[in-house]
Amino acid sequence: MNSKNQLYFTIHGHFYQPPRENPWTGIIENQESAYPFHDWNDRIAHECYSPNGASRLLSPTGRIQDIVNNYEYMSFNIGPTLMNWIRKKAPETYQHIQEADKKSAERLNGHGNAIAQVYNHIIMPLASPEDRITQIRWGIRDFEFHFNRKPEAIWLAETAINMDTVVDLIREGIRFTILSPTQAESFRKIGDSHWSDCSHTNIDTSRPYRIYPKDAEGNTICEGYLDVFFYHPSLSSAVGFEHLLRDANVFGKRILDIFDPKKTEPQLVNIGTDGESYGHHEPFGDMCAAWLFNKYAPDHHMVPVNYGWFLEKFPPQYEVKLKNVYGEGSAWSCAHGVGRWIRDCGCSTGGPGEWNQKWRTPLRDAFDHLKKLADDVFLREFPKYSSINPWEARNLYIDCLVDSKDEERSKKFLKHILKHPDNEKESAAALRLLEIQKYVMFSYTSCGWFFNDLEGLEPVQNMRYALRAIELFKPFLPFGHPIKEEVLSILARAVSNEHQWNGAEIFTRFAVPEIPVTMKLMAERAVVYHLKLNDIYYDKDSRIHTEKKSSRRRQTLVLSSFRDTCLQEALSAKILVITDHLGRVNIVVCEGSYNDLSFVSDPNISIAELRSLYPTAYVVRLRDLMSDSLKRINQLSTQKYLAKITETFSEVALQQGLTVDSLADPDHTLPDTMRKVLSLDI
Repeated sequence: MNSKNQLYFTIHGHFYQPPRENPWTGIIENQESAYPFHDWNDRIAHECYSPNGASRLLSPTGRIQDIVNNYEYMSFNIGPTLMNWIRKKAPETYQHIQEADKKSAERLNGHGNAIAQVYNHIIMPLASPEDRITQIRWGIRDFEFHFNRKPEAIWLAETAINMDTVVDLIREGIRFTILSPTQAESFRKIGDSHWSDCSHTNIDTSRPYRIYPKDAEGNTICEGYLDVFFYHPSLSSAVGFEHLLRDANVFGKRILDIFDPKKTEPQLVNIGTDGESYGHHEPFGDMCAAWLFNKYAPDHHMVPVNYGWFLEKFPPQYEVKLKNVYGEGSAWSCAHGVGRWIRDCGCSTGGPGEWNQKWRTPLRDAFDHLKKLADDVFLREFPKYSSINPWEARNLYIDCLVDSKDEERSKKFLKHILKHPDNEKESAAALRLLEIQKYVMFSYTSCGWFFNDLEGLEPVQNMRYALRAIELFKPFLPFGHPIKEEVLSILARAVSNEHQWNGAEIFTRFAVPEIPVTMKLMAERAVVYHLKLNDIYYDKDSRIHTEKKSSRRRQTLVLSSFRDTCLQEALSAKILVITDHLGRVNIVVCEGSYNDLSFVSDPNISIAELRSLYPTAYVVRLRDLMSDSLKRINQLSTQKYLAKITETFSEVALQQGLTVDSLADPDHTLPDTMRKVLSLDI
């Protein structure tokens, strides 16, 4: 592997999904568009993340020859929020990913295949200096939590970079990153004075380059440097758009064709790809990769390596300048620098010709307004509870986020940063301020601007994070401070393409829950009591406490409370659950424990009449609760009543003298109905 004529190749997979969690519950809700799976993370995990950890290597006759862990042979990054989801929801896949990094490090002189990612995929050149540092440090710390080592490199969202970002990466100990060749402006041999233009994507991508941190006048900004690899443009694009993952032989030959045997210097065929291509975008793409790594490559003397190993063996001999490096910077997915995330630059994902993306500017302006207030409040309030610099405390908050269920980890963090960690009120205030900061940063997740319309799932999800931050502001602002109205007034300047709704309408329609999420959670628990499912209701939310007050004529009155001790959020409600003669379940939720909510005279009362009777209450049908709540209740009901039915069937079978042996009748003389009864009994 030390021959300069050896054919080395690296395939990098960027595995990423935006944060999809409901900001009030921390849980990803059921997403109908991902059917038959629960949500898009779940679907892509089944199609891509899990198969790549255990990909089938088939013989010419279709028999399984081997099971291959593709992560062991490809360079990869996995978004931090996605990696945490995989850890909880797909533990076997999580283990495969960790094992692959360890084995690749053993094979490649200590260089593991995994690299880090800026935490929630914000566009770094558009971020504040403090946010850039937090994104890098959170990304590094999250990586250390999962892989038990420091990362050599970090993936930048949309590969967006400028000199400020370069300097931050160097100061935080990042050795290299991966960029698009479209971002390079000029290069030269280190030590030479002449620069060669490469602004037309004509840079040699087979070697690494070095960026020295200098200002526009050529003065050194800081010590050190950042190395970069530019992925091969046409080959990287072909993976996604020319279906190279349908045939490993075709893919392998394309890699061979890139290699130049006349070159005397070491070469790396370097491919940057969307990780979801390997099984999600291209079904069974993982199997193509497995064959390429384990069959085609060895047969053709091709060696899969990672960037860290290649960099150690063959350090950069050339330095590079990037486009617009002293301004907003550049990105792989925008031909106008980083305009795609701030203005109507012309880049989009399609749509009718009359569509535009003018909505991008007011969307960012609205979040900028929220951020300014959040930062002002943070700097004013946080020192009341901590002696640590507020920004440094925020950087350390990642120690809680990597495993939010670990109470000991949270206690250790609070003990480290707070003046009085045993004071619950002060602890809650400090955590609220940090959560505001987290959700404001989440509202800048790049996907919110990437696509073609303001009505998309991604902008709405960013709005939901902004709304959660607004809610958490309450204890720190003067009574009646119109922060929500201020944000809405800016959003109102944005207009969607599909329905011509303004941003304030979209925020109100889709980001603001019709019923507060905590109310929905309490309503779910009340329905469980009403349907007498409480004895088999497990996995309860410990923040909710419910007490059945009384029942009569298909009606149940319940007292419920919600208390989040960490954030000192508390809410109580009286809830009336009614089942009408058709089996429809209606729910009336009145905030507060003391109100006039009581049984109705006729349980067949309509929804409209209930709303007229209780105009200040939330009046909904069972189907209006969160889809996961409905699913849980249906499962519990089925479990309960199926048990009763099975018991009844068993009694009938015994009374009729039927036994399990009756199923063994080879002539099938037993009626089909009775056969099913006995099968169910078994």
